[in-house]
Amino acid sequence: MNIKNYKLPTFLIFLIGVLAIVFMEDTLAQGRDKNQENGSGQRTENVPSGKLEVAVSGKLALCSHEDRGHIILGVSGGVEPYTFKWNNNDTVQNRYNLFSGTYTVVITDNEGKTITERIVVQPPLPLIVDLKEKKDASCGSSADGSARIEIKFGRGEPYTITWSHGLQGELEADKLLPGSYTVTVADHLNCDITISFEIGQESEGIEVSEAIEDIGCTGNEKGAIFLDVKGGSGKFSYQWSNGKTSKDLSGLDAGIYEVTIQDEEGCSVFRTYEVVSTASVIDLELVRVQHIQCAGSEDGEIEIAISGGVAPYTVQWDNGASSEKLNALKAGKYSVKVSDGSGCTVSRTVEVNEPAKLTAFLESSVDMDCSTGESKTYVWVNVAGGQSPYSILWSDGSKDIKEVEASNMREISVEVEDAMGCKTNHKIRLDNQSIQTGLRVDFQVRKLEINAESEVFTSEPLLFESEISEEFIAWEWDFGDGNGNSEKDPIHVFEKPGLYEVTLRAYDLFGCSSVESKEINVLEVEKWITIPNAFSPNGDGLNDTFKPMLKGVSSFKMDIFNNWGEHMYTSSGLEFEGWDGTYKGKLLPRGSYVYQISFTKVNGEKEIKTGSLTLIR
Repeated sequence: MNIKNYKLPTFLIFLIGVLAIVFMEDTLAQGRDKNQENGSGQRTENVPSGKLEVAVSGKLALCSHEDRGHIILGVSGGVEPYTFKWNNNDTVQNRYNLFSGTYTVVITDNEGKTITERIVVQPPLPLIVDLKEKKDASCGSSADGSARIEIKFGRGEPYTITWSHGLQGELEADKLLPGSYTVTVADHLNCDITISFEIGQESEGIEVSEAIEDIGCTGNEKGAIFLDVKGGSGKFSYQWSNGKTSKDLSGLDAGIYEVTIQDEEGCSVFRTYEVVSTASVIDLELVRVQHIQCAGSEDGEIEIAISGGVAPYTVQWDNGASSEKLNALKAGKYSVKVSDGSGCTVSRTVEVNEPAKLTAFLESSVDMDCSTGESKTYVWVNVAGGQSPYSILWSDGSKDIKEVEASNMREISVEVEDAMGCKTNHKIRLDNQSIQTGLRVDFQVRKLEINAESEVFTSEPLLFESEISEEFIAWEWDFGDGNGNSEKDPIHVFEKPGLYEVTLRAYDLFGCSSVESKEINVLEVEKWITIPNAFSPNGDGLNDTFKPMLKGVSSFKMDIFNNWGEHMYTSSGLEFEGWDGTYKGKLLPRGSYVYQISFTKVNGEKEIKTGSLTLIR
């Protein structure tokens, strides 16, 4: 196999995003300029229909090999209606359930103007994030914990970083209390990864339990708060919001009481307690809640019953109602406050729920016979929301099945009804396709560094360039050494010498594949460089230049000095003529000279050699 010398940069940086190439037709008639017709000098004003434009959005990058993308087109300008033709002959406006690859669509308006968009759905690229450092809080009430993450690999800046406690855009979070946290990192194509971690505490936490005595609703009693405190270190001190410093409080009026408890090491906890007034208990019973039947409707109902306390009762709902029964309600929370004749009150919140919106979404797939190119089309419905069980009715008469064959149909629709009588429907157009068989698969192997050798050596980076038909969207490489790759044009290094069979298998949109294999002989480099110790530049064609022999070298530089350290000659690069024993065009006398040679091996190792040579005349 022929392998060309090929130079590429050490690092390749790819811009991940949407590649869109737009072609606009020239609508000017032949033989006319933009202001005159047929050179007559008469000017005719036409009302322009507007430039045909398209905005591309959707899921244009895959986050995993199981992920699928979609393309949404927003068209403006020109004259409606628009027609769409994709490179797979699909005529829908938007595409779903897409593999990575390039998709081309031609959009035509009602005047025949066209615009072409070439859209790339990017393949998955791993996002690797490590929890680099974590520091526990000194105690349960101290916000002095911290955590730091490191983004080790991904698509590149910018990244969106979101910590569960609200911090945004930072690799490090500090001032953390003990507890559970998460941090989510998302790249600019919305692929993300979440890390969970715990911030502990270095000392034993302070545990507090309480017993509260409330006040009777008549106001003839007083309340009290009793605490039981454990853990911490040493004795505890107490500071209440009413100025008291004792552990327990008594003789309290109704209200809010706050306390800070601190141990001898300075760790503290903060607690809030409420002492309330209670009279003869008002019993507020929830009799019935009727939830929403179909999403978005207003048919909810709530009914309560009141007993106990002192009649009469006053009912006040947060929506302004004052009765014990509410109807025609939307989904949401409703709060009611009931007061009795003695001024005691009781409150309750009731939630009226609604089911998720009933949706039916049709998807289709093509079962392709890769050997003949013939296909069968299957359509299935994804039902969500509402309340099961569901009734399903297809436009071809099929009932209560989720998948039908639609190989001979141009359009199909489905109606779904849930257990509450809620209905929804969906319709799609179909394009029964066939594929071209015998597509081309081939590849070439090129070196990333230019050197004097055509052989392939161990530890030498090689670029594998695929040469395949554009219908293929996925690639599977087997390098024969136990390693593989799913990139289109991967770089690979063979670590051991030997004869390897490299295989490329390419897949099209329907999962059909073609394969090509080639053998590569990888050699072990035995000697890197051979340096002569003398040469005789007498013009006889034999040994006229001082020129080291190179093998397995990717870069080379040589300098020659006389015995007084004066610089006589320099050369760099792998293609050089060697030193002819001259300096500035003049012959140098015979004698000893000093060389310094620096070079880089194909495996990346650098080396410098220094020695003497003899010029013979």
